[in-house]
Amino acid sequence: MRIKTASLALLAALLSAESAFAGGPVLVELYTSQGCNSCPPADAYLGDLARRKDVVALAFHVDYWDHIGWKDPFGDAAWTARQRKYAQALMSRQIYTPQMVVDGTQHAVGSDRRAVERLIADAAKRQRPALSVSRTAKGLDLKIDGAGAGEVWIVGYDPKHETKVMRGENAGRTLTEFNIVRGIKRIDAWKGGALTRAIATSELPPGTAHVALIQEDGLGPVLAVATTP
Repeated sequence: MRIKTASLALLAALLSAESAFAGGPVLVELYTSQGCNSCPPADAYLGDLARRKDVVALAFHVDYWDHIGWKDPFGDAAWTARQRKYAQALMSRQIYTPQMVVDGTQHAVGSDRRAVERLIADAAKRQRPALSVSRTAKGLDLKIDGAGAGEVWIVGYDPKHETKVMRGENAGRTLTEFNIVRGIKRIDAWKGGALTRAIATSELPPGTAHVALIQEDGLGPVLAVATTP
């Protein structure tokens, strides 16, 4: 009886996980900096999220810590501007690191795993249009089908970097960071229904790997996100 009960419990858990992922993966954006000594735990957590199939995890390195003593080589004013726009959209009074924004709709402290997991679980319940992206000899093939409307973006990122920090709050540490965003580019507008788009290599933003996402105008909710296989 105990074995049967355990088996049923395991089956229920698997079905629940499959149901949560049925709508497609959830986008998690980490706003971080090598100059922030509270960021490494969030960077490590993002590495864990990056290995999951139900999540697409990206790290945006901001530049407002650079004046403290260490200039983050991946920091970019554009990512700081993106975080500020999220603050406005989400009616947050401030920007901070480490911050995780989940599907463009909610945010939490990036090292608070329990809070972020709750947001991921909530976001996974949403219905999403079908989005797929595949790599070709000439670039990427992107396909969308379903209801909704938004902007289609391609994000370029590097899966992993190790950096020895010489100054600032993390001086003397070697930081391992994951899915570091190097560029983002608007590809098209999508107004619902089927859309197929071939994206040439010359159109792709910088980065050794790429993610496609559909997001409502003004950094609204992320409708869908997909990575190349």
